[in-house]
Amino acid sequence: MSKLTAESNLAGASLHPVSRRAFSRLVRKFGPAYLMLLVPVCFFAVFSLYPIGWALKYVFYYYDGVMPERFTGMANLHRLMEDQIYWSSLWKQALFSLKILIELPLAFVLALFLYTRLRGRNIFRAMFVMPYILPGSTMALVMYILLNPYNGGLNQLLLLKLHLIDQPIQFLSGGWTAFASGMVMDAWQNFGINMLFFLVGLTSIPKDVYESADMDGATWWKRMRYISIPMMYRILQMILFLSILGTLKSMGPFLVLTNGGPNHATEQTFLYIFHQFFGGEAGSNYGYGATVAVVTALMLVVVSVGYFKLTKRMDYHE
Repeated sequence: MSKLTAESNLAGASLHPVSRRAFSRLVRKFGPAYLMLLVPVCFFAVFSLYPIGWALKYVFYYYDGVMPERFTGMANLHRLMEDQIYWSSLWKQALFSLKILIELPLAFVLALFLYTRLRGRNIFRAMFVMPYILPGSTMALVMYILLNPYNGGLNQLLLLKLHLIDQPIQFLSGGWTAFASGMVMDAWQNFGINMLFFLVGLTSIPKDVYESADMDGATWWKRMRYISIPMMYRILQMILFLSILGTLKSMGPFLVLTNGGPNHATEQTFLYIFHQFFGGEAGSNYGYGATVAVVTALMLVVVSVGYFKLTKRMDYHE
C-alpha cells in the first residue's frame, strides 16, 4: 500500500509542473481577451442583471418611493389583468409598429437611389441620417412647432398659402390625428439609419453577380428580384427585427408631443410604464410599474423568438 501511495504521489508531482505550464500558456494567450471582456461583463451585471432582479422583487411589493415598501403578493398581477388602460396601450403599441410599412420602403428606395453614382450622394446621406442623430426630444419639439394649431408651419401652409382649409387643424388634440403625428415623426426620425443598413446590404453583393446577370440580359426588375433582395435576406431579417423591436419599445414621440393624451389616446405601453414609475394620474407605484415592465418584457421575448422562428429561412446561404 505504501509503495502504491508513493508511486501516485510521484506521478502527481511529475504532472504538476506540466499543468502549471499549460495554465501559464493559457493565461498568456487568452488573458488579455478575458481581461477586456471583464469590463462589459461587470457593466452588464450592474446595469442589466441587477435592475432585472430589482424589478422581479418589486412585482410582489407596493412602493411609492416615499413610504416603506409593503409586500402585497399577487395583487399587482391581479390588477394588471383588469387594467384596461394597459391592454389598450398594447394594442396602440402594435398599431404604432405599422409605421414600418412607411419607414422601410422609403429607406430602401432611397438606398437604391444613393447606391448609384450620383454626384453629392454623401451630402444626401448625411441629410437623411441627421434626424436619427438628433435627440428624440429635439425632434419632438420640432414636430410640435410644425403642428401647432395657432402658428404652426403646417397649419400656416394649409390655411394661408394653399387655402385648403378654413380653420387650423388640431393635430395634437384629436386622438387619431395625434397618434398619426407620432407615427410620422418616428418614421421620419428612423428611416435614415435603415437607409444606411440597406446601403450596407447592397454594397456587400459581389459586382460579378450583376455583371453575369447583365450578360444574360436580365432587366433591372429581375436583378432586383432574383439577386439583390435574396442576397440581402440576412440583413433584411435584422433590419426588420430591429425596426419591429424599436417600435414596440418606443415612447419618445408621445412623451413630448402629448404625454399620452388626449384621454390616453396615445398612451403606449412603455409610456404607461414610465408614468407608473415617475408619476401619472394616480402617482408613482414602483411595484406596479415593475409588474407591467416584467410582463411586457416577457411578451417581447416571445415576439423575438417567434420572429426568428418565422424568418429562419431568410438566408440565401442555407
